[in-house]
Amino acid sequence: MGKKKLLTYFLLLSLLLSFHMVSVGQDVRISEKYNQKPLTEILSQLTEKYNVKLAYDPVALSELKYTGKFSNDKIEKVLKAVLKNSGFEYVKINQVYVVKKSVAKIEKKSSSIQGIVRDRISGEALPYASVKVVNDNTGTVTNTDGFFTIQNTTDDSVSIEVSFLGFNPIKTKIARIDNSGSPVVVELDPKLFVISDVEVVKSISKLLALGNNPGEIVLNTRKVGETPSLSGIDVLAPLQLLPGVDGTTESLSGLLVRHSPPDKNLISYDGFTIYHINHLFGAFSSLNSKAIKDVRLYRGGFDARWGGRASSVVEITGKTGNEKKFVVDVGSDQLAGDITVEGPIGKKSSFILSARRAYTDYYRSPQFLNIFESAANDIKILNKSFTVFGTDPSAPSYMFYDANAKYSLKPNNKDVISVSAYVGKDRLNYAQLLSSPFVKEQSDWGNSGLGTRWARQWNGKFYHNLTFGISNFSSDFVLYDSTLSNRSAQLFADTVIRDFKTSTSLVDYTLNLNTQFTLSKEFLLELGLHANIVDDNLFEKYFRSTNGYVFIDTMRQSSFYSQLKTGWLQLTYKTKGLKSLKIGGRLSHHNLTDKYYFEPRVQMVLNPTEKLDLKFSAGLYNQFINRIYVYSTSVKYLWVASDGVNFPVVKSKHFISGISYETKNFTIDIEGYVKETSGLSFVQNKIVRTTNNRFVERSKLYLLDSRALGVDLLLKKTADQFEGWLTYSYSKSFNQSSSLNGGDEYYALDDHLHELKAVTLYRYKRWRLSSAWIYGSPKPWDEILLLPNLTISPDYEKNSSRLTPYHRLDVGISYSAQIFSEGMVEFGLKVFNLYNRNNILARPYSLTDTPISDYLQGKSIISYNDIYGLGRTPTIFFNIRF
Repeated sequence: MGKKKLLTYFLLLSLLLSFHMVSVGQDVRISEKYNQKPLTEILSQLTEKYNVKLAYDPVALSELKYTGKFSNDKIEKVLKAVLKNSGFEYVKINQVYVVKKSVAKIEKKSSSIQGIVRDRISGEALPYASVKVVNDNTGTVTNTDGFFTIQNTTDDSVSIEVSFLGFNPIKTKIARIDNSGSPVVVELDPKLFVISDVEVVKSISKLLALGNNPGEIVLNTRKVGETPSLSGIDVLAPLQLLPGVDGTTESLSGLLVRHSPPDKNLISYDGFTIYHINHLFGAFSSLNSKAIKDVRLYRGGFDARWGGRASSVVEITGKTGNEKKFVVDVGSDQLAGDITVEGPIGKKSSFILSARRAYTDYYRSPQFLNIFESAANDIKILNKSFTVFGTDPSAPSYMFYDANAKYSLKPNNKDVISVSAYVGKDRLNYAQLLSSPFVKEQSDWGNSGLGTRWARQWNGKFYHNLTFGISNFSSDFVLYDSTLSNRSAQLFADTVIRDFKTSTSLVDYTLNLNTQFTLSKEFLLELGLHANIVDDNLFEKYFRSTNGYVFIDTMRQSSFYSQLKTGWLQLTYKTKGLKSLKIGGRLSHHNLTDKYYFEPRVQMVLNPTEKLDLKFSAGLYNQFINRIYVYSTSVKYLWVASDGVNFPVVKSKHFISGISYETKNFTIDIEGYVKETSGLSFVQNKIVRTTNNRFVERSKLYLLDSRALGVDLLLKKTADQFEGWLTYSYSKSFNQSSSLNGGDEYYALDDHLHELKAVTLYRYKRWRLSSAWIYGSPKPWDEILLLPNLTISPDYEKNSSRLTPYHRLDVGISYSAQIFSEGMVEFGLKVFNLYNRNNILARPYSLTDTPISDYLQGKSIISYNDIYGLGRTPTIFFNIRF
């Protein structure tokens, strides 16, 4: 019988499995006598009389007979005897005896087992699921499309344990199938909570878990709404509750990972890069958890697959859509409403469409005004009460929207083709229509992206993933302000004019080819090609005067066309006691600098015991597209490309080591890190006294290096109805520039020695309770010390003063119930900053509105603007899914 027929026969046996099995006892004994009895009748008798689970093909065995006698013999001995010299044999899989064609010894050579892990409810493939071989305590992880391969096995079947965050782990046996056949499908059940009217029958699933690599943490997107964040569908809000991520910024636009600026984080979504990730000036993210399947944060030391950023990676995988049924999900809070629709299209494709739009341009809730005045602190708003549904022209008109869409096609069991689209936009129009003072601001900013992807598991040894993505970030900002900051009526004689305009248009084209070669059970070779083109145009103008005297008149206009071509390679080795050793690197050429850049990477995870991991990683990381920060606008940054002249290539070195101990219900993880980064750019206002005793404020670009070091601790405990964790970070962050602080190192503005977070998630029947308490020790602020002649005092040290400590408590409560047969409704309340702590986030300085008169009166010509965090902010929400 040829291989193709053998495969067909074996698959047929698998299909018959469910039709030819009954219960079997461990101590069953056979006593029978046969005389030329057909083999089919013997097996039928064993099934009916002795309750033995059997799977066989009656047609293939119809011509075989057996003569013999058994007396109190075990079933294994009976089957071995009746099948002797028949050309058939049996294999036991999950208490079922499968009778199959004997495999010749030459075909019993070492081969591989291919499989794919899926969600049993929706049919979606599960990326990075853990697949552990029980017998030898080795294992692997599924790739982006859920495929896995177990190499070099001579057994007919292998016992595996499969797990994925948010799903019930299972143990099962899978049979070896010829490489040309279909992969074995392993389905996991989501950890459902309310599936009856009165009780929870599944244990609570985890919100977060450690990944397989140093610095990696995984989020369960099904549970992100349980955290007490401002938006229940904010997929990135839980990141600020993780160790190593600053939780005191209150802004996802300021996502600080181990003391690196936010633009040093790569946000990768289905093959394209997202440059802008938030709504409402950073109050919450523009990424909807209902459209996202998997989120992974690599806090540093990431391997050679990733490039283009100097600090961290947030890898986001979008859902492919439910492949088995149509599902509708609708939700709302005081700011916006959302709807998600997903389902199959025929038998081989599926779709998902998710959209959200704000009500804020029609309905100004107290929550909105609270967030707006805190987040947009540089916008001058009169202290008055705006009507909720009114048309008051002096009230801010603001709205946002976002949408995610994805179409996925699986033409066969090896190929996956998909198209993903994303858009997120914000729009502000604010005019204080009074004769004096007068303020007008118009802003429009956001990000859109489109990604296409083709992946194929060619066989048990080769896999490829080809993606092409286009991303567009644009922002237009106009501010005209003719007023005094304190709005005091007796000072209207001093006319202060501010005119600020910025615009940025950035288009990013990215092509990625990732390939995997499974060389053996121990070795995996990965290599790929990466091409990136960024077309960037920006404009900035800042004008300021008092009573006709100009203090600031700055204009910049630039354009960049950046091309980056990269090849990368990585070899992974694993064996008993060594979970993984990854050695690789990236070689890139950048057109603007016309240089080659090599980035070596290494990662190692040792597991001396099943529960204990020792971790280490190191590498070099280059970034060619960066942003400079402008500290006087709502849109606080402009993207630029490294040209080697005005803007250097940002280079960073990462060193990470750690230890983790993990059981079923308890996790402790400790990681220490050192990160050194050079070539950072930022714009700071410099106050200059002219020869005629006048003052001007000049915007100057500074280059600096940074150094960060620290230790991150995670303690996590889970139980049937409870999950909680405690994180503590001890860290320091320094900057150094030849143009600042006399060339000496000084504390960075994001430095704070201690940060503590305590998070609890608890479920009682249909109720969910959550809390998050965050504490951060004081951060620096730059107090300018001047002598009477307005020169810098010798006692001045940059960023030497400290703000007050930061702390707040967020809480949430919700109630969920089952509706219809499989639907769910949920509503609840979340409160940000429950005890209304008045936190100061920053204290930037600028020239006063009337510096000349202030100087003549002996007053300070420098003013400080305290930027406060959000006060107590309640959010009411509901959601229905059917």
